[in-house]
Amino acid sequence: MQLDRTHIAIRVRTLSEIGDLGLRMVRCYPVAVTRAFFAGAAPWMVINTLLLIFLPLRIASDEFFTDESFSDMVRYMTWMAALVVLQTPLAGAFSTYYLGQAVFEQQPTLRDTFAEIWKMKGPLIWVLGFKRLAIPTTAFLVLRIGSEPNAFLDYILPWVVVIFVAIVRSNRPFVPEMLILERCPLRSRSPNVITLKRRSKGLHTPMVSELGGRFLAVAFSAMALTGSIYYSLIWVRGVATGNWSADLVALVIFYPLALWSIAAFSVVVRLLGYLDARIRLEGWEVELAIRAEAIRQFGEDAMNTTPVATVAEKVEPVSQEVASPQEETVMGIEVEA
Repeated sequence: MQLDRTHIAIRVRTLSEIGDLGLRMVRCYPVAVTRAFFAGAAPWMVINTLLLIFLPLRIASDEFFTDESFSDMVRYMTWMAALVVLQTPLAGAFSTYYLGQAVFEQQPTLRDTFAEIWKMKGPLIWVLGFKRLAIPTTAFLVLRIGSEPNAFLDYILPWVVVIFVAIVRSNRPFVPEMLILERCPLRSRSPNVITLKRRSKGLHTPMVSELGGRFLAVAFSAMALTGSIYYSLIWVRGVATGNWSADLVALVIFYPLALWSIAAFSVVVRLLGYLDARIRLEGWEVELAIRAEAIRQFGEDAMNTTPVATVAEKVEPVSQEVASPQEETVMGIEVEA
């Protein structure tokens, strides 16, 4: 792995530049945002459908679209959106690992990706599954299968859960990257080991205000993009078949597909935001150059035994191979930033 040879230029970016680069990465790494992401999302998609399909089936069985039908539709769409929001970090674990390796010109196989994520299943399930309410919320909906609507449980509770999780994520958005890419342990008896809590505090606290603003901007953009994809699918089917209604197919297939498509893109944007945070706070581009030069001069074990500051004093002047701030290299192709 050549730490100073990356597929993207390691430099500070604005949120709009991160969004633009995210679209480029979707094009350049289709495996990461299709096969890798949907491999992680597929079990959740099946579970969500089994939990909520009774609602669109009940709507379809009504001869006329009544107030009860509208109530079931709102209930279905609200809970489906809430589940996708809660499950995305865990579902995107494969995609996060794949992209993290691809940045450094590594192309891991899906088998290797699954094997690496399986090694971290415990911390991922506990932090992203339980502590961030994805699994408890899913389990709660098992008890609501076939039930009649309840004002609090079906229309207020999902918003309460999503708002609570949004507040947590806006303050600690890069926990998945710390678990998957940095392998931070949840706890350790050694004071020299950087645990997840310690690492999260060090990276998130200095940027808490900016991270909150970025989270809101990304959230509203994701809502708009989800609506665009959903109504685009409705439009394509309407032009092709003349069916413009929000029927069973639209609710069971088009709506979840739109949600999960934007969820896949949000994983890419979050990873790029993580890289940007490390560059702003830790001078990551300089560290990568020093580490790469140390490995070339002293071997692969150099950075495991010697602090970066000490190595920086020993290595020869680092060659200027880092991408120019005015351009970035993606998949070997130089493109304007």
